[in-house]
Amino acid sequence: MKTKRAAGVLAVFVTVAVLPLMAASPASADQGSCQYYLHERGYKVGPKIESACRTGSDPANPGSWIQCYWGLTGIGVRSEDAAGACNAA
Repeated sequence: MKTKRAAGVLAVFVTVAVLPLMAASPASADQGSCQYYLHERGYKVGPKIESACRTGSDPANPGSWIQCYWGLTGIGVRSEDAAGACNAA
Protein backbone atom coordinates (compact mmCIF):
# COMPACT_ATOMS: atom_id res chain seq x y z
CA MET A 1 0.00 0.00 0.00
CA LYS A 2 2.81 2.42 0.89
CA THR A 3 4.62 1.60 -2.36
CA LYS A 4 1.59 2.53 -4.47
CA ARG A 5 1.11 5.74 -2.55
CA ALA A 6 4.80 6.65 -2.90
CA ALA A 7 4.68 5.93 -6.63
CA GLY A 8 1.59 8.15 -6.97
CA VAL A 9 3.23 11.00 -5.08
CA LEU A 10 6.38 10.65 -7.18
CA ALA A 11 4.32 10.73 -10.39
CA VAL A 12 2.62 13.94 -9.27
CA PHE A 13 5.96 15.59 -8.46
CA VAL A 14 7.45 14.58 -11.81
CA THR A 15 4.40 15.90 -13.65
CA VAL A 16 4.52 19.21 -11.78
CA ALA A 17 8.25 19.57 -12.48
CA VAL A 18 8.19 18.57 -16.18
CA LEU A 19 4.93 20.11 -17.41
CA PRO A 20 6.11 23.75 -17.35
CA LEU A 21 9.27 22.76 -19.26
CA MET A 22 7.25 20.97 -21.93
CA ALA A 23 4.87 23.91 -22.28
CA ALA A 24 7.72 26.40 -22.70
CA SER A 25 9.84 24.40 -25.12
CA PRO A 26 7.89 24.68 -28.39
CA ALA A 27 7.81 28.47 -28.40
CA SER A 28 11.54 28.73 -27.96
CA ALA A 29 12.37 25.95 -30.39
CA ASP A 30 10.43 27.17 -33.41
CA GLN A 31 12.79 29.95 -34.48
CA GLY A 32 15.76 27.69 -33.92
CA SER A 33 14.15 24.91 -35.96
CA CYS A 34 13.70 27.30 -38.88
CA GLN A 35 17.32 28.41 -38.68
CA TYR A 36 18.63 24.87 -38.29
CA TYR A 37 16.61 23.74 -41.31
CA LEU A 38 18.36 26.37 -43.44
CA HIS A 39 21.77 25.71 -41.90
CA GLU A 40 21.44 22.03 -42.81
CA ARG A 41 20.76 23.05 -46.41
CA GLY A 42 23.96 25.08 -46.62
CA TYR A 43 22.75 28.61 -45.89
CA LYS A 44 24.78 30.91 -43.67
CA VAL A 45 22.47 31.92 -40.83
CA GLY A 46 22.80 35.62 -40.15
CA PRO A 47 20.61 38.51 -38.99
CA LYS A 48 18.26 38.44 -42.02
CA ILE A 49 17.50 34.73 -41.69
CA GLU A 50 17.14 35.12 -37.93
CA SER A 51 14.66 37.94 -38.44
CA ALA A 52 12.57 36.03 -40.98
CA CYS A 53 12.52 32.93 -38.77
CA ARG A 54 11.56 35.02 -35.74
CA THR A 55 8.66 36.48 -37.71
CA GLY A 56 7.62 33.01 -38.82
CA SER A 57 7.54 31.69 -35.28
CA ASP A 58 5.25 34.44 -33.93
CA PRO A 59 1.95 32.72 -33.03
CA ALA A 60 0.24 36.08 -32.47
CA ASN A 61 0.82 37.11 -36.11
CA PRO A 62 -1.74 35.51 -38.47
CA GLY A 63 0.44 36.25 -41.52
CA SER A 64 3.64 34.95 -39.95
CA TRP A 65 4.22 32.10 -42.43
CA ILE A 66 3.96 34.24 -45.56
CA GLN A 67 6.06 37.01 -43.99
CA CYS A 68 8.70 34.43 -43.11
CA TYR A 69 8.58 33.06 -46.67
CA TRP A 70 8.83 36.48 -48.31
CA GLY A 71 11.63 37.47 -45.95
CA LEU A 72 13.64 34.38 -46.83
CA THR A 73 13.01 34.37 -50.58
CA GLY A 74 13.75 38.09 -50.65
CA ILE A 75 17.31 37.41 -49.50
CA GLY A 76 17.93 34.60 -51.98
CA VAL A 77 16.72 31.47 -50.18
CA ARG A 78 15.27 29.01 -52.71
CA SER A 79 11.47 28.84 -52.53
CA GLU A 80 11.33 25.17 -51.48
CA ASP A 81 13.91 25.77 -48.74
CA ALA A 82 12.04 28.86 -47.54
CA ALA A 83 8.76 26.93 -47.41
CA GLY A 84 10.37 24.13 -45.40
CA ALA A 85 12.02 26.55 -42.98
CA CYS A 86 8.82 28.52 -42.43
CA ASN A 87 6.94 25.27 -41.85
CA ALA A 88 9.53 24.40 -39.20
CA ALA A 89 8.90 27.78 -37.57
